[in-house]
Amino acid sequence: MKNLSFGIMAGLALASSAFAGHEVSGKSYKDGPVSPCFNDREFQVDVFGSWIDSKSAGSGFGGGIGVTYFFQRYIGFGVDGNLSDVSNGLWTTSASLIGRYPIELSGICLSPYALAGGGVQADGTTSGTWHAGGGIEWRATPSFGLFTEGRYVWTASATSEENVRISVGARFVF
Repeated sequence: MKNLSFGIMAGLALASSAFAGHEVSGKSYKDGPVSPCFNDREFQVDVFGSWIDSKSAGSGFGGGIGVTYFFQRYIGFGVDGNLSDVSNGLWTTSASLIGRYPIELSGICLSPYALAGGGVQADGTTSGTWHAGGGIEWRATPSFGLFTEGRYVWTASATSEENVRISVGARFVF
């Protein structure tokens, strides 16, 4: 009797595995919504290296950090600081209004952007600045991206030098 019970149990176990993996009729399953690479509202922290070319003070390398908040999908406000070895050391602090156009096609997440704003530049003398430029960002994940940008900086003082800044860095999104 014990062998018969064991045989029936083994047969039921094997028979039940034959039904595993079959679809339940009338049911369809869909993947969940895909999260966008660029959110409508997001806070960003940037870390970057830079190269600055000044008309008469020469050129040099530097780096900096920045923070940006996008209060709409296409418009944001950012602040950054950069220190370079141009002349006796050039420190710039600037604020920018940023307009971007996110492109999300077939898993590619790019966002060209333009920026304009003002700030302060110090290299022994301090002067006000205006700048305009643009760049492009590639999002590897919704919370991490790489970017490059260029900007032209005009100074409000005749003693400070106008310059061009090229930056390349990493962007952390929260």
